[in-house]
Amino acid sequence: MNILILGGAGFIGQNLVHALLKTRQNRVIIIDNLKTARINLEEFVEYKNLFEFIEADLSTIDDNEFLKICARQHRIYHLASSVGVEYGDKEPKLTVYNNIALVNKIIPLLDRAKKPVIFSSTSEVYGNGPTFKEDDASGIGPSNKLRWAYATSKLMSEFMIRASSFPYTIVRFFNVTGPGQLADYGMVLPKMIHSAKNGKDVIVHGTGEQVRSFCHIDDAITALVKVSEVTGELFNIGNDSPVTMNQLAARVIELTGSTSTIKHVPYDQAFTKEYEDVMYRVPNLDKIKTAVGYQATRSLDDIIRDMM
Repeated sequence: MNILILGGAGFIGQNLVHALLKTRQNRVIIIDNLKTARINLEEFVEYKNLFEFIEADLSTIDDNEFLKICARQHRIYHLASSVGVEYGDKEPKLTVYNNIALVNKIIPLLDRAKKPVIFSSTSEVYGNGPTFKEDDASGIGPSNKLRWAYATSKLMSEFMIRASSFPYTIVRFFNVTGPGQLADYGMVLPKMIHSAKNGKDVIVHGTGEQVRSFCHIDDAITALVKVSEVTGELFNIGNDSPVTMNQLAARVIELTGSTSTIKHVPYDQAFTKEYEDVMYRVPNLDKIKTAVGYQATRSLDDIIRDMM
């Protein structure tokens, strides 16, 4: 199968590429501008006849060249986007402009290509919930907080895809993490583990009673590949085991054998005035469990140990 991955140099993208290539039954092309990602092409040398990397900005890519690439594909994963809530807080204009420019450019081209597309959305579109099923109403926060611009741009992307005529699958990821994830854009577990291993304070924002759940990248990729066979549907991908940020920090310190302590930092010292947190976000996974038999197999302890 020929597979194109837009934004494939990112954390989820590269893990997806490895999973697809190791079967030696797929040929994979990545297109990425590397603005918020890094890639070591030496890791793919053994797949030189099955793998191609194209460094390009999708928001300005030549239409005809892009359509020529799409014409050879059996499936397209659209993972390209500005990444991370912290990056969106620090660079809200770049985040919104980039995401909107990207979908305005790419989705009409995908509509012309008429290939099955798996689109990576985000759990951010649920806002504060209170529940997190795929057919629940979106809960995006107030428009006077730029923190919600990222979620809004992703939700508009979902609507544009639904309004198009190509086969699609939409996934909303909930805190996917694991080995190789960069801490650069506010990813919480890599930051905590790095601090603990280096004897530095493990930072928790606010009270630390915010509840999240964390999904091992291997589980997320398994789910992503499975749902790609189901078109016209939206799926949550994650792990439904909740943990508070205080519990997470304490577990990181214990498993790393660190002497670090937990330090609570007020939001206004860590973020801009545009930031607003969500106190509870854990996915409902009933739909994906029923549809494709998905079950997260790796615990939080497994994730932390794999990242140490």
